[in-house]
Amino acid sequence: MNTARTVRLSRRSVLLAGAGLGAGLLAGCQQASPSASPPENVLQTKAPTSEVPPVVTGRNLSAGRYREVDIVIIRPEGVPPEPIPVCIALHGGLGGAKVFLDYGVPQVLTQIVKDGAQPFAVVAVEGGNWIGNKDDDPHRMLNEDLPGWLDYHDLASTPFSVVGFGEGGAAALNQGRSPGFQAVAAISPNLYASWDSAQRTNMYDNQARWERLEPLRHTMELGKTPIGLWCGTEDTTRVELTEQLAQKVKAVKTSFGPGGHDDAYFRAAIPEALKFVAGYL
Repeated sequence: MNTARTVRLSRRSVLLAGAGLGAGLLAGCQQASPSASPPENVLQTKAPTSEVPPVVTGRNLSAGRYREVDIVIIRPEGVPPEPIPVCIALHGGLGGAKVFLDYGVPQVLTQIVKDGAQPFAVVAVEGGNWIGNKDDDPHRMLNEDLPGWLDYHDLASTPFSVVGFGEGGAAALNQGRSPGFQAVAAISPNLYASWDSAQRTNMYDNQARWERLEPLRHTMELGKTPIGLWCGTEDTTRVELTEQLAQKVKAVKTSFGPGGHDDAYFRAAIPEALKFVAGYL
């Protein structure tokens, strides 16, 4: 493992940095439960390190998004409770962080580690459509809020990889432009070759935001990171542009087989994407 990826902020530094945001910055996380009761404050519910369950869910107050957001922390079963690397998981626009539980990621992650991969955690957070606006910056949440949340839960505060699908696939590619990521996996990413096509989605409030976030406009930066790309051939609005992106960034892994832009395809592709990033630990 690259030791640079496991450097963690001190507990004191995280608390001091968050003081100006109020005690709610590290809002509650609790073990996944069928109960409908709301999460309690994380400072009251954090389990001792020796008792950390494989799946922890909760809601944290994000300074970047100016709201509470869901967070899901998935560790492989049977792994000693110690700091391990983190892969961020970014949901599609109509989903949320908990969709990765529906897609069976806890079982997939455990099996990947049993098959010989170095243990790592998958952490999903709620990012809306991952584009945001002047009052909602999901990427600021990932870059500024998430490291402190990871450190608090005794995980590596600097993620080594990122996986996403749909809007989250494009967001994963954007995160991959930042220095330090060892691998990026994008499944059926939302891509727009022109401002006209992006504007028709009503997702962007201005052209400058699209230019800043559109992966097709930043292929030189993306070419510096190992990238895996997946897209179903029946996903006609995305497959051609995804193939173009794969060529421009010289993707090291591509998969363009049968499938559409739906749960069945995502459920099948996510295990492959996680295996791909695990190979870069």
